[in-house]
Amino acid sequence: MSTKRTGRTNIGSASTARTKDRGRAAGTKSRTSTPRTTPPASGAAGTTTSAPGAAGFSAVLKDVLGSVPEAERESFVLGVVGDEGEGLDAGLWGRGPSPAERRHAALENLRRQYRARRAVVAESLTRPEAAELLEVSEQAVLDRLKAGDLIGVKKGREWRLPSWQFDADTEQGFVPGLARVSRVFPGGAVSLTEWALNVNPDLDGATPAEALAAGRIDDVVRAAEAGTAAAW
Repeated sequence: MSTKRTGRTNIGSASTARTKDRGRAAGTKSRTSTPRTTPPASGAAGTTTSAPGAAGFSAVLKDVLGSVPEAERESFVLGVVGDEGEGLDAGLWGRGPSPAERRHAALENLRRQYRARRAVVAESLTRPEAAELLEVSEQAVLDRLKAGDLIGVKKGREWRLPSWQFDADTEQGFVPGLARVSRVFPGGAVSLTEWALNVNPDLDGATPAEALAAGRIDDVVRAAEAGTAAAW
């Protein structure tokens, strides 16, 4: 009899234990099924932020422009707002030049151009001198000037022909191809002379004058066209 009672007691205890286990499991499930709300992190990757306002855009643009060469930055500014600079954000671009400063800069640029003109004239030939070298008439020299085969600068009523274009080693006594180059070059005889006497990276380190004397007319024309495109 004692053995049977013990068995029933054991069965009852096991049932009670199972009931408690189910209760604990249900409680655990109830607790774990409740969603937890995590506040969004501020300033971290993936955080949704509003679009930057005008001030934020100006700051970003200022950083970008500060990383490029000054010449490219100035070209960008002029392309966006024009030469007058109206409507610029002073906080982004800084104070613009005053009318007096712009006038002074323009005058200095003109002075430089006229100094260059005087230097070119000083290194030029008169029309009679050019005719003597080429063994032609002065009228033939004038015809070459009109055709663009030779370039010249007027001093008063007289022509002055920059000496660099005359070369005794060339077939006609002057560099070939000047008419083609002049048609695509964006400046006149003074600026063309400055350009022709400076080493050009597009000509493998030669000057345009040297390249023309060597017969590289197409190369010089392409270099002049490249310079024109860069200027725009």
